[in-house]
Amino acid sequence: MDTASDGGPVLIGANWYRFRSGERISHAHVQSVSFVWVAHGTGTIVSGGQSFAMTTHAILRLPWRHDVHYRPDAHSPFHVGIIHLIPWHDAAVPVEPRVAFQSGDALVTAPWRRAAALGEHPVMMSSRSISGRNVIALASHGVERFLTGRTGEAPLRALGVLISDESSDWAATESVAQGFPTLLDLMIDCILRNIDRHLTVAEIADAGQCSITTTERLFARYTGLSVIAWSRLRRMQEAALLLRTSDLRVNEVARHVGYVDPLYFSRVFSGVYGVAPSKYASSQLRP
Repeated sequence: MDTASDGGPVLIGANWYRFRSGERISHAHVQSVSFVWVAHGTGTIVSGGQSFAMTTHAILRLPWRHDVHYRPDAHSPFHVGIIHLIPWHDAAVPVEPRVAFQSGDALVTAPWRRAAALGEHPVMMSSRSISGRNVIALASHGVERFLTGRTGEAPLRALGVLISDESSDWAATESVAQGFPTLLDLMIDCILRNIDRHLTVAEIADAGQCSITTTERLFARYTGLSVIAWSRLRRMQEAALLLRTSDLRVNEVARHVGYVDPLYFSRVFSGVYGVAPSKYASSQLRP
């Protein structure tokens, strides 16, 4: 039985690619788990017989040994970021930072590279979800490392672990063929614009012009949280950022994220971060 010390995930490729109008790229067999997100523009990615509408609101994870077909929009072709992970790479074998995608490549059958689990499917996540945003941030750092040639084995393994961990709870049982819905983006925008208010689910649903039931279903599917839980967590993230990057007092931060009672705010914050807001950034050097 393999143990954690025997190996783990590793980043082996990363790049930006700007498509031209009418350009088509296809790969029949990519020996990696890939993450693709859009910097700007739009287009479609086809994989595993499914079609995914790609905008700046989504990040797509493609499973081990996937096929992929890029179809940029004719008028606004997408500019994408893409990274490639090996889910499990033997710790005793030096990492070769290269993606195997051609049938004659020896790495295609290399026993030190393999999937962590079989039977996975493509899955799309909102780039505005906490997990989606974090994966894009980590992946973007990975791209910059490859572009500047800083591909030492230790950081590539570390990034592989972080990205795999951050995306580990993405629901891969139901693929999203229509991409990230615009109405959910409208509802998230509404929450962010009103971060100092506790909007009701009905108010949020109105922003997306859909029912409360549909609102709850979309948030659960794309963020893994209920509407209220996502809103609360987003307010706590904003509060944590303010505590780290400003000299606002706790009661001022509380009001900024919609809490009139600073004691109640403190309880909620402590429940999320495990420490009182008054102590959260007390030992941090600022600036």
